[in-house]
Amino acid sequence: MREKTGHTEKITFDFNTAGVLEVLLKGEWRRTTCREFRSFDGERRITEPTKTELGNVVVPMITYSYDGPVYMFDTNKEVPKNGSGKIITSAHWENSRKVTEKRGV
Repeated sequence: MREKTGHTEKITFDFNTAGVLEVLLKGEWRRTTCREFRSFDGERRITEPTKTELGNVVVPMITYSYDGPVYMFDTNKEVPKNGSGKIITSAHWENSRKVTEKRGV
């Protein structure tokens, strides 16, 4: 049996990943994935339900600004915030972009 190689680190999420995660990019709020959200060095916000009931389709939502730590993409290495409005990249970022481009996205 072979030993695992490559990216084996378990990523920590300091926020509710089930909420709607948005970042402020070029003056517009844009939805993003939880991996990109935690690495975005700029304004971030989360929208999530305040309560849910079985059979009730009207769900009250709350939106709040998120001021948690910023991490390098796909790592648990925390970096200082400087408000650049960009994703703090790492070597894993380049690999992820190549996969996305092969898919045609």
